[in-house]
Amino acid sequence: MPSEIERISLSYKNCSQKFLQSKNDYTKQYCNIYVSRLQNMEKLLIDKIKAKWGDKYTICKLHKITEEMRTQNEKCVVIGTLFKDQKLKPSVLKQLAESNQIIPQPFLSHFTDESDVLFMEDEVQRYQIMGNIDGTKLVTGISCALLGTDIGKGKFDVEDLIFVSFRDQIKRPIFEEPLLFYWISGIVGNSDLASKVCRVIIAGNSIRNEPPPSKPTISMISRKTESQDTIEAVKSFDSFLLQLCQVVDVDLMPGAHDPTNHILPQKPMHFCMFPESSVYKSFNQAPNPYICEVGDLKIAGTSGQPVTDIMRFCDITDPLEAMENCLIWNHLAPTAPDTLGCYPYYDKDPFIIEECPHVFFAGNQEKFGTKMVKGENGQEELSFR
Repeated sequence: MPSEIERISLSYKNCSQKFLQSKNDYTKQYCNIYVSRLQNMEKLLIDKIKAKWGDKYTICKLHKITEEMRTQNEKCVVIGTLFKDQKLKPSVLKQLAESNQIIPQPFLSHFTDESDVLFMEDEVQRYQIMGNIDGTKLVTGISCALLGTDIGKGKFDVEDLIFVSFRDQIKRPIFEEPLLFYWISGIVGNSDLASKVCRVIIAGNSIRNEPPPSKPTISMISRKTESQDTIEAVKSFDSFLLQLCQVVDVDLMPGAHDPTNHILPQKPMHFCMFPESSVYKSFNQAPNPYICEVGDLKIAGTSGQPVTDIMRFCDITDPLEAMENCLIWNHLAPTAPDTLGCYPYYDKDPFIIEECPHVFFAGNQEKFGTKMVKGENGQEELSFR
């Protein structure tokens, strides 16, 4: 008879409360979240500007660049949000035109093109930016500071740029035993390995890993068949969770194709879907994105939608590079709400990274991978995909 495994136990804290809005008001305009994002990032960027350039250059709003500065080619620093104008970007108007057989929509999975144009915007003004900046690996929604000159006709020549970069990080705790964190659907290995797993995070798409097929018309019979398939999948997954929750703490996140709201942040899947496993205290329904502390180790991540969306609209092809850039850009989902659906927040942007995590993960990528990255102030972060 096998001996009982003594599993490592660590303190746990759910830090995802900011993703759980108490009311749903979809009447607000999406411009508000960009304004809030820029206002929060501006304070952080000013500190970065002073640390790098001191008081050498004037920091000004785009619409406050004076004619004198323009004629004398005076360098200045402007702060704003990047916008990438892409002709291949999906458009609701184009989709409506397609449905009326006016203009066919090409089927694409990647939307970059040589004709893409990069702009910077603030609350009032927009400038086309050019010069020493590689727009091929940038996306809409990034807040940054640009050093350069206004060359007229609404164009800004960039000499250098600054992102918020890695936020401050508490010192990574040193554990007596090496810990293994798994973002997988099960645990494999011997008892010694299993004893070091204190928590399992299931990062989305556990019910369905692909969207249902698009159908112009759905009969009642096909609708019932799809519903029955989903019910059976949920029951099967609940049985799996039941076994897992008996031996380890489990955090269940929703994914793009799971039965919950589609836009970010995704609400935790309802406990009534899991009647067997939800009776265990070890079962925790988490939102997407998800942030927690396990033994003072800060862990943050998503079910992968932001990473996938970033790679659709720029020339980044490695999810780990996209994840590292999210930390440099200081945002969990920079392309939201432009090409990635999110709630229309009015006075905040909860996706701004407030503290650099020790572990950053993204689910539902093509293959598993890890990367250790270091910030300019010694921050250490391990990325999983």
